[in-house]
Amino acid sequence: MFARIALTTASAAAVIAAFPAAAGAAPRTEVVDRSLFDATPELTTSSLRVDGPTSGPLGGAMDVTLRAADGTLPTTFGACEPARVEAVVTVQPGKVITAKARGEVCAHVVDGSLSMFAGFKQKDVRYQGYGRCKPRLQGEGFISVGQSMLGGQASFFGSFRR
Repeated sequence: MFARIALTTASAAAVIAAFPAAAGAAPRTEVVDRSLFDATPELTTSSLRVDGPTSGPLGGAMDVTLRAADGTLPTTFGACEPARVEAVVTVQPGKVITAKARGEVCAHVVDGSLSMFAGFKQKDVRYQGYGRCKPRLQGEGFISVGQSMLGGQASFFGSFRR
């Protein structure tokens, strides 16, 4: 019995020594959670854009553009309309995640400020700068963008596996 255990242990050690990358190649999950505060919103009749550096690791930035589906953003307090949003998130210099989503943009009932919350899936995501080993979105991601008297705010969240 001892000989069988010793032989099994020696065989496993030999396999791990021969293929060290396979032993440590377990997928890693990285949560990308970025927020953009106090941006100067660029507001037109059909779009809202906010961009700037994000909270989180150094070198992060985000550019979020919201476009009304019918060409006009809601102006009536409390009204909502279909829209599309695109978030370009620089995770770190040279690594960019772009996500697109559809949802509704709404004008707040009190002051008419705009806000949109939208989810996205893997098919809505593109990657740049990751080489051959591109991350894969786990489940759904989330984009939000808004404009108020305090300026523009935006958030991006996604859990990615590499």
